[in-house]
Amino acid sequence: MKKIPFVALFVSITLLLSCQSGTKTEETVEVVDPNEITCEGIGPVKLTHTYEDLVQAVGAERLSQGMATLDGADVHVTRVFEGEAEEIIVYWAEKAEPYQTITKIAVANAFGPYQTADGIRVGSTLDDLRQVNNFMPITMVNFYNSPDGFGKILSFNGGDIELNHPCLGGILDIVKQRGVDVAILDEIKPEPELLSSHRIFSVLDVEVVELSISK
Repeated sequence: MKKIPFVALFVSITLLLSCQSGTKTEETVEVVDPNEITCEGIGPVKLTHTYEDLVQAVGAERLSQGMATLDGADVHVTRVFEGEAEEIIVYWAEKAEPYQTITKIAVANAFGPYQTADGIRVGSTLDDLRQVNNFMPITMVNFYNSPDGFGKILSFNGGDIELNHPCLGGILDIVKQRGVDVAILDEIKPEPELLSSHRIFSVLDVEVVELSISK
């Protein structure tokens, strides 16, 4: 029987231990987008925040107060980063201080950084929404039968947007009309709602002008 020389054995063991000690376990680190729109919040603003939480999150100097109309009622709002591309509008349940309950968070600047994980953002087209929604129709207020001329999104009708973002809402606007048939207009004007599958959208370019989340 042959014997392994002591020096060779020592070197072999040393190399083995060196290889083992140098082995690293790869870990998957999830990168969180600070500007992602989720059902928890938009950017630094969360639905669970109070006004004092906002002060802590962004600083009192980045907040401004005002009023806005929501569903026909005047409500108090706080604008975060007012006048900047990153502006976020916070709607409060309370009509006076202390503001404790956020009912809605909205963004309305197409140059802002905020979007959902699947790419929905202010400026997305109706075709973009239909694609993300797995081509299920989207129900909206009829532009031609709306006091403000906008099409508030009413339902994603069980499509992927509703499944992945049950808190998501939005407002649409017509940015271009191409040879709209008067007969079609007369047909749809009395209707309170429109489906994105209606033939009128073959001659309309429609975009998202506001995205929001709510409880």
